[in-house]
Amino acid sequence: MSRRENKSSVVKKDLSVKKESGAEKKSLAQSLRDWVSSLMLGKPHAVMAAVSVAVLLVAFLIFNNLTVSYARRWDIDWGYYSILSTFVLLIAGIIVNIPFVAKHLKGFLPSGKSFCGLALLLIFFSVFMFGNISNTHRVLSDETSWESMGLQMYFQHTGGICNEGVWTDGVLDCKTEVNNFKGKALGFVYSLVFNFMEPDRDTALLVNYPFYILSLIAFFLALSKWFGSSKLALAATAFLGGMPIYLLQARSASTEVLYICLLTFLMAWYAFVPTNKVTWKHFLLTVPLLGFFAQTRQETVFAFVPFALYYYRYFLEKPYRLPAFIASVIAVSWPSVNNMAAYRGYDFQGGEHAAHSFDNLWFNLKTNIVTMLNFDTDPSFGGIMTNPFYTTFTIILLVATVWLLVRMIVFGRYVRGFILGIFFCLQIFVIMFNVSGTFTIDINQRYVLVALPMFALLMALGLYDALEFSTKMRKDAAASIVMGLACVLTLGLMLYHAPSYRNNMLYYKNKLLGEEEFLNNELASYPANSVFIYSRPWQMLAQGHSAFSERTFEGWSTDVFAEWMQKSGGNIYLVRGQDGYGKVNRESRVVGFKTTDQIDKILDSYKHERVLVDAKKFGYPLVIYKIISKKGVSHYAQNFTVSEQMDGMIVLNKRFPESIACDYSLNDEKQGDILLTLEADTLRLDSLKIRNGMNRALFTCSMPDADTTIIYRDFFLESDRAVLLSALKMERYAQDWGDPQVNQSVEHHRLTLDGEPFRYGIGSHANSSLEYTLPRGFDMFHAVVGLDDESACGDGAYFVVLGDGRELARSKKLYSMEKQKLDVEITGVRHLNLKVEMGDNKDCDHGDWAHSWLEAR
Repeated sequence: MSRRENKSSVVKKDLSVKKESGAEKKSLAQSLRDWVSSLMLGKPHAVMAAVSVAVLLVAFLIFNNLTVSYARRWDIDWGYYSILSTFVLLIAGIIVNIPFVAKHLKGFLPSGKSFCGLALLLIFFSVFMFGNISNTHRVLSDETSWESMGLQMYFQHTGGICNEGVWTDGVLDCKTEVNNFKGKALGFVYSLVFNFMEPDRDTALLVNYPFYILSLIAFFLALSKWFGSSKLALAATAFLGGMPIYLLQARSASTEVLYICLLTFLMAWYAFVPTNKVTWKHFLLTVPLLGFFAQTRQETVFAFVPFALYYYRYFLEKPYRLPAFIASVIAVSWPSVNNMAAYRGYDFQGGEHAAHSFDNLWFNLKTNIVTMLNFDTDPSFGGIMTNPFYTTFTIILLVATVWLLVRMIVFGRYVRGFILGIFFCLQIFVIMFNVSGTFTIDINQRYVLVALPMFALLMALGLYDALEFSTKMRKDAAASIVMGLACVLTLGLMLYHAPSYRNNMLYYKNKLLGEEEFLNNELASYPANSVFIYSRPWQMLAQGHSAFSERTFEGWSTDVFAEWMQKSGGNIYLVRGQDGYGKVNRESRVVGFKTTDQIDKILDSYKHERVLVDAKKFGYPLVIYKIISKKGVSHYAQNFTVSEQMDGMIVLNKRFPESIACDYSLNDEKQGDILLTLEADTLRLDSLKIRNGMNRALFTCSMPDADTTIIYRDFFLESDRAVLLSALKMERYAQDWGDPQVNQSVEHHRLTLDGEPFRYGIGSHANSSLEYTLPRGFDMFHAVVGLDDESACGDGAYFVVLGDGRELARSKKLYSMEKQKLDVEITGVRHLNLKVEMGDNKDCDHGDWAHSWLEAR
């Protein structure tokens, strides 16, 4: 007998789930001693353990030393390609393992009769779901942001979330891209689905139902093998599929449904591959599955340990196997780990206890149990169910868990399963330890999905073991009774609570869900080129509408506003929903997006027309305003735009009948004048006056109301002798506040220095260091530097240019409303470093490297 077979027989004997006679009964301590002795640890294993710890330590040190700004930049630039690589590895793993699957599939599948039972169960769940649960979001901010991430992956192949953008001819042009700390796997799935269906919210809402069905099939297959009973597996599947929270989220766009699907796939694959037959080929499928699994929720990276312990005998045979497995899992999970670095220390929820504390953990644990044991209904809504979990199921779960613990402690049963389960539960403890574990907040009730498969398994196994142990009946008879009880309870409770499902139980008080559904239908009738100003612009993007936040809209200058009025045909709308009333209450522990102040400022600053108000549906007035014009600004100025086209062509547009006269100059040299009588006219600039590199056209126009409007239009003529710095890849950066922005200020506004706008450049903040590797052959670096007008409270900052580590130029100390032109010789320089150094403090030091470009003389 081989060493592997010998160890396998020992473990099977020690950890068997067969009924033991009194003579065979073992204590927990004896079972643990037998299990440890079966490991047969020696010197090679010590080396393996040391190397494994070293791999984890190196990964932790990399993670712990990542700057927030670098982690966020990496996520946006490489997040998509990272998960795409994992997907390619998954496909390769499937192909490589097809022969193994084909050879062993027949012996793995349960009987046809049990499949018929599963099919009937799935049909019942599906009919009930489509008949009683609306297809809508349950958790608005997260779910619509993942859809926006999918759009960004599909259109731009980047890894962030499009926060603000414009739809043009069915293509999303993202204006502001930000990070998110979870859901990348779901966003990637959306990007794949968008290749075959419309890229929008309605398509995304269709994705979870097939995941739900596939997860129940995989769960049934895995437990049929592990339990040795398809009836007991069917009981657990009934418990899982009938859980209220799972049924609801299966008709939503929650990443937790994909989480359960991937987990059950892993369970089925692990059940399919016996511990004594596993080879490296099987891990070609295991590793990418774990990679996708880790990118459903950020805490899931802590759950990889049981997936290594399951095949511990395989890893013990060669000292390199476990370190290689750990390194591979870290590599495919890196986007999730990286995002944890980007959101290190996040604390966006308040409450009684601090985030990242054991007080928070115990608070969440206690309140969750109390909520799950709640029998109450809401009489004011017709007795609607308020519990995210059937109370009957909770009682069965608690009793079954206690029973199985007694069986383990007294009889030494299920020791290995307990060990694997505890390590799997690390992610659950991390969730509750951090910030977002309590079910008293409706948006958090979906977090129970990370534990639902384990709950269903414990319920079925605990009932079966207690029944079989106490009555000594045949195992098949006990399994039949548990299966019948599970199906009757599950289906009966679903039917009994059907009115609650139809009334969107658990989420009926979340008015934002009704607001989102209402806007999705209402705004479909607005002109296609409309632009919406809304507190959650990513939601609008997922619905196919162009959208910006209130804060961004506040920062629009008169000419930017005129541009968007021109592009939208005068269809700019401000939507005031729930976030537009009241203040954020951090003690409530709920994420807040209140935008009351911004909306009030906009309504005070702009002439507007109320086009819709609905105060009945939501408990607050949902209002839509059409923005007419800026107050205190010439009507003509904000309806006149100048846009630069190719080859020195300038297009002038006006949205009024009167004629206007404009003088124009190019690069500070007067060129002539033009009388604009048509709604649109084209001006061709003198090509001899257009230079390589940066060009600026200045228009001074006399309006019919005797007002004078000045408009700057910058354009860059790129060649092998001139290149924009913003067109080069930033190798690395460090910044004390925010992230550097390309062609925008650090707060995503137009670069503006002392009232003068700039089209190109880098928006940064003190203290910062922006590093570039330069192409060869350039001799000069040009820029206009200063503190952006968006923040006037800074105490001054210095702008420093370093080449290959040597200081080449340093500005004077620049305060708000000051700017300085830099022309720096960089001949032979390969590494350019641009620094903004604070004065006495960094507050408000929004430093701009405007019109920064490289020139070869």
